[in-house]
Parts: sequence; C-alpha cells; structure tokens
Amino acid sequence: MTTSPLPFDSIENNFLRVDYLTTVGPRIIGLYAKQVDLELLVQTPDIHWPTPHGEYYLYGGHRVWKAPEDSFYNCPEDHVTVIVEKDRVRLQSPIDASELQKEISFCLDENRVLLTHQITWHGQEPIELAPWTITQLPLGGVAILPQSNITAGSNPTRSLAVWPYASIYDPRLELHDDLILVYGSAHQKYFKAGSYNPFGWAAYLLNKVLFVKRFPVSDFRALPDMGSNVETFVWDAYLELETLGQLTLLNPSEAVSFEETWEVIPGDYSITYETANTITKQLLSKSN
Repeated sequence: MTTSPLPFDSIENNFLRVDYLTTVGPRIIGLYAKQVDLELLVQTPDIHWPTPHGEYYLYGGHRVWKAPEDSFYNCPEDHVTVIVEKDRVRLQSPIDASELQKEISFCLDENRVLLTHQITWHGQEPIELAPWTITQLPLGGVAILPQSNITAGSNPTRSLAVWPYASIYDPRLELHDDLILVYGSAHQKYFKAGSYNPFGWAAYLLNKVLFVKRFPVSDFRALPDMGSNVETFVWDAYLELETLGQLTLLNPSEAVSFEETWEVIPGDYSITYETANTITKQLLSKSN
C-alpha cells in the first residue's frame, strides 16, 4: 500500500479505499482493494514536462482531460477545492490558464466507485471538446478492449486507431476478432491505440483483480480520435486505460459531464488470451 508525497484524504468501505489529493487536482491518487491487499493506481510524482502555462506534474492516479489532445490545454494543477457532501466527495479545480475548469465527484458502492466528471468552459468564444478520463494502472496486466461481435452485413463493425509514435507490430498489441489486448509490459517506447467500443466497458486484468470501467456509449461519428471511446497507452512506468465522451460544442460558462463506474473484482486470474476471452464473454452476458 503506497501513500502520496502530497497531502491527501480518503473515503473507504469494507471493499475499497479511494485516496484523493487535497491541494492540487482534481486528482484521485489511490484505489486500494482491501480483499486482495492491492493498490490499483500508479503514482508518478517525478514525471513532469513544460507547457505554455508552466510546468505540468503528472502526479498519477486518475484525472480528467479535454480531447482532442492539445498541449495548450494542459495546465498545471496548482489548487483544488474539496467538497464533502454526505458520502460523496467533489474535487473542483479553479479556472485554469486555458479557461477550463475541471471537476471529479465520486462515491463508493460496495466494490464499485461511481464517478462524475465535468468540464466547464470559461473562454470568450464557443469551443468543441470531449471529456476524456485517464486512469493510470500498474504494469504486469493486460487491457481488454472488446470488439463488436456482429459477423454479418456489408458495413464495418470494428476499428483500431494507432498513434503516430506507435507501431502496429508492437508485441504489447494482440488482435483478435472479438477483442483487442494491450499488455502492460515495460518498454521505453510509447504505445497507444484506441477503438470504438459499443458495449460500454473496458477492463484491466491483473493476477489478483479485474478492474472494469463502465461508461456511456456515444455515436462513433460524434467521438474524437477517429471515432474512439476507449484508448490505452503504455510505456515503462504504467498503463493508462482511457475513456472518452462525445464531442460537444460549449458556449461560454457551459459544461459537459461524463459518468463512469469502476468495478473491482478479486480473483485468481492468469494474464492470457484465454482468460481475457472468458472474462469478455461473462461481462457481455451480464450486459445483455
């Protein structure tokens, strides 16, 4: 179990503990699964880079960003307001240098975390953006991105978006007809891929726990990044499991929200295609 070098607070129940930063953010910095004694989020206090508005520190854990990606909107997270409302925590940033204001609120429900993300635009002219949530997970597992199981018709049913710095031959990428796997293996070379997911869930499988993200599904024609609503990024420090909402035109002072649910399922898993395929079938049967 790790602790943050920055001030943080927590909420917890019999299954989970969620840690969040109290001086910068909005940032969830820890997700501790009590039944398997495992920390599911990665902290990255030493990773930082320059932006047009000052040095940006990654911190790690879980954050909300704006898509499509644009370095102008990556601003230092210097402050945060923490509001505790009964069993729900709300983390609200000030208006940053790019005129965006971000918020994450969350509560616990047994082995689940229920999250709402919000981005408010405070600029002078309308802007089109999509909410983009990014969760940094430990290496050693495999990301599961289910694909459409439609096998008839004349229209395309599956997609794969690959970033320019990534190779389609990267050994961490494994393609199957019904799912995409991305292994959380350390490598100094970045890899990122995305796809359109019609099922509303993606997962990360570790030896002792299955982490599932559930999210609303938008029309692929309204999504950024070549119609992607799920993406994963991996290098030598962590794997990111990312979800995206639809592109929305915001007028000044308007906001867009994006909800997702995390589910933590303990178990004795193997990091193989066979296990991932079995899990995919089980999750799809529950959603039907």
